[in-house]
Amino acid sequence: MDFVLYKKNIPILQYTEDDAHYITFVKVFNVLHLPPHLFTDGKPSSKNEYGLTQKLEDFFNNRIIPYTRKSFKEMLSELEIHSAEELAKKSFYLSLSDQYWVCPLSEMGKIWWDDINFFTNEYDSAIGLRLMTSSKALNKNSSSRSPDNTTGGELPKRWVRKNGINYLEKAGTGTEQQEPLNEVLATEICRRLGIAHTPYTLEIWEENYYCLCPDIADESTEMIPLDSVYQDIPLKGGVKYEFSKLVERCNLLGIPNAETDLLKIFLLDFIIANEDRHSFNISFLRNSDTLEWIGVAPVYDSGKSMFLNKLDFEINQTSSFRIASKPFEETQAKQFKALPMEKLASFIDFSALKDIQVWYKKFLSPLRRISAEKKSALVQKLGERIQEARILIKEKQSAAYEIKTYGAKTIGEPSQKYESLGYDGAMLAEKRADSRKKKTVRSKSEDLVFTALAQDSSQTKEELSALLGISRATITRALQTLVADGRIKRLGSNKTGRWEIAEPETDIQINF
Repeated sequence: MDFVLYKKNIPILQYTEDDAHYITFVKVFNVLHLPPHLFTDGKPSSKNEYGLTQKLEDFFNNRIIPYTRKSFKEMLSELEIHSAEELAKKSFYLSLSDQYWVCPLSEMGKIWWDDINFFTNEYDSAIGLRLMTSSKALNKNSSSRSPDNTTGGELPKRWVRKNGINYLEKAGTGTEQQEPLNEVLATEICRRLGIAHTPYTLEIWEENYYCLCPDIADESTEMIPLDSVYQDIPLKGGVKYEFSKLVERCNLLGIPNAETDLLKIFLLDFIIANEDRHSFNISFLRNSDTLEWIGVAPVYDSGKSMFLNKLDFEINQTSSFRIASKPFEETQAKQFKALPMEKLASFIDFSALKDIQVWYKKFLSPLRRISAEKKSALVQKLGERIQEARILIKEKQSAAYEIKTYGAKTIGEPSQKYESLGYDGAMLAEKRADSRKKKTVRSKSEDLVFTALAQDSSQTKEELSALLGISRATITRALQTLVADGRIKRLGSNKTGRWEIAEPETDIQINF
């Protein structure tokens, strides 16, 4: 059967879909309005028909509910619908994140955007409610026109309209249902630091936690996920994205302030220990009519953070070297090191977070699903992570300044003393640079070891070596320097003892 992909009332392309939902691209009607996921080398193109077929399949696969979503298979059976693709077609693949939709070729010219879109028209809430709660089973006569049909992700969620505004409502998982709480914390941190964000509010029904946020897109603004912007750039090792290549692509597309705004998102992720910032919960905004790029979308979907499903003693023992991250490196420590976070130094005022632990304690206090021990651990760890982020940015800024200074200071005239020893200007510059680089490496090693011990003071030299990728001899020298400087001291024997951190890591200590 043949279909037409539209943006609003603009026909974009035609494709054929067989009974097994395999797609074959047919032709392009409007190349300029191709979805960015179908771009080639960052530009709209209709030349590669095979490539367009593959990208079109990906585009639609990202617009269906995963079968792993709770109650989804049961709901399909109740509706007597055989696939997620068939359910999406019931509402023309319409979404509340953009303006693309699908029409059977035979209906071309008979169905119009103004009559069916969910930005301005009503939609049914039965499917979303069924997937969010233990509501009664649906049947084949139930309405299936809903933006929930194309809302991906495994977390229970649904769209609701209140006072003419579309909101996405999400539930928590497990016994603690912590994800909605994390969204509210991320909102407060972003508000204080001036990071563009989608505001989340907490709702509690019958002791169950939910969060609510307004739609980011509107009738003329589309959300383009990072995956679509990056989609034809090779991944590092076939797994990881590369930040520099992402920034290059953003610059090619003309996305304003992309590097700085992306770094702000990853600063937030470091602070809240977000383990799931992937290529579909970072997006860019574009005017769907003029095709002008607006910028990085405000922060959203930060729920899988703050040591979700971990016990209080596990939180206390977890360091940045062991907290998973995405999408550039596998741990928060490595990702922070890999990104040019020092560029945020003039944009972020950490003093705005000086009493965030007091706020967080007050926020968590009445929530009965979280134990007092875990609340205390979360509040304490939040302070530690803010302090660690502040220190690391300062260190990266200092290192960047040193590198810049080497170039500035070593180009001058060599002193006569060194000339008399046979050094010319170039040789002197090289020796000074080598000397300063060695000092910088030693300083970085000590700070890395100190940061690791601040997170887990029981680590051995071998464990520190494996964790940091530094030789055992370098670890030994760093420990000796830290002891001599009074930053750490040894308690107990070399075999069974531990290190004590002499410098405070947080500004505030709070007990429940």
